[in-house]
Order: sequence, then C-alpha cells, then structure tokens
Amino acid sequence: AAAQPLGHLSTDTLSGQLGAITGYLFSFLSSTVAVITGILLILFIAIYFASNPELYYRGVLHMIPHRARSRSAHVLDAIGLTLGRWLGAQLIAMAVIGVVTTLGLWALDVKAALALGIIAGFLEFIPLLGPWLSAVPAVAMAFLVSPQKALYVVLLYVGIQFLENHFLIAMIMQEGVDLPPVLTLLGLALMGVVFGFLGMLIAVPLLGAVLTAVKLLYVEGVVGD
Repeated sequence: AAAQPLGHLSTDTLSGQLGAITGYLFSFLSSTVAVITGILLILFIAIYFASNPELYYRGVLHMIPHRARSRSAHVLDAIGLTLGRWLGAQLIAMAVIGVVTTLGLWALDVKAALALGIIAGFLEFIPLLGPWLSAVPAVAMAFLVSPQKALYVVLLYVGIQFLENHFLIAMIMQEGVDLPPVLTLLGLALMGVVFGFLGMLIAVPLLGAVLTAVKLLYVEGVVGD
C-alpha cells in the first residue's frame, strides 16, 4: 500500500521534470525565433544596401567637408570591403554549420533534425555564443528520449565546434574579418547590454568597421604605421 503513493509521486515528479524541460524548450525556441527574425532583418538591410551602395555612399560623402572627402572616400571603401568579406564568410559558415548539424542530428535519429540544423545555422551569425546557444534545444530534445542520446548530441556539437574553429574558420577568415577574441567578447557584451540580442547581431560587423576606420585614420594617418 505504501508503494503506490511512492510510485505516484515518482510519476508526478518525472512528469513535472519533463514539463519543465518542455516549457524551457518552448521558451528558448520563442527567443530563438526572435533572434532569427533579427538576423533576417539585418540580412535584408544588407541586401538593400548592396543593391544600390552608391546612393548611400554619396549621401555620406555629402555630409563631409570637401577637404576631407578624398580621405573619407578611401575609408568608406575599405569599410565596405571589410563588411562585404565579413558577410560572405558569415553566410558560408552558416550554411556549412546548418548542413553538418542537420546531418549529424539525423544520423543520431534526433527528432526535428532539420529544424534544429536551421537554428544552428542561423545562430552561427552570433560569434562565440551562437553555436552553444543552438545546442540547448537539440540537447533538450534528445534528453526527452534518453540521457545517453543527450550525451551523444553534446559530443556532436563539441565535435562540430572543434572542426569549425580549427578548419572552417581558418579557411573562410582568410577572406573575412579576423577579430581578436577578447575584443569580440567585449563588443558582444557591450552591445548585448545596451541593445539586447539585436546588438549582439551587429556587434562584430560594427567592430570590424570601427577597427578599419581606426587603422586608416589613426594608425596609418597619425601614427604612420
């Protein structure tokens, strides 16, 4: 007679834990949707700028005094080249990580492998933090099946990150924006505190543009290096 309440309690406890995991998963996914929406917004803005860059280029130069326009045009060209390389490298990384993650989760027979792979690809847009954020819903989904499968998913994401950091990033950043990790973390933290997730999305390209301007205007123009 005493075993029945214990079994009932065990079932209620397990149901409560599963409910908590599911609630956390849905909460995380809703936040992820907001992040993905921000990424799409930034990509569409980038496409609009790329479709007619001369319009914005001339608009900025018109606000600069004539004596400084030649130097400013050179800086704007360099910033445009930096941002173009960064966007190209980022899109390649997002596509590769999305495909590899989807195939890995599919091989492990994790449900919603395609959706989780798409999330991983989009969150790759956020450097350093994005890949680990994308692992949370995948691990939670696998944990609903078994702790062992969740462990396999963790190992999968760790392996993908190892290959990305040692091979993929080394290749694409030859044509991209190679920023110091400390500056990247500081930029992410500052923009995240001030502007939230949207600030984190634009932190790296903004930092790349600022460093390009500093290099041309101060390091080369003032210091002479």
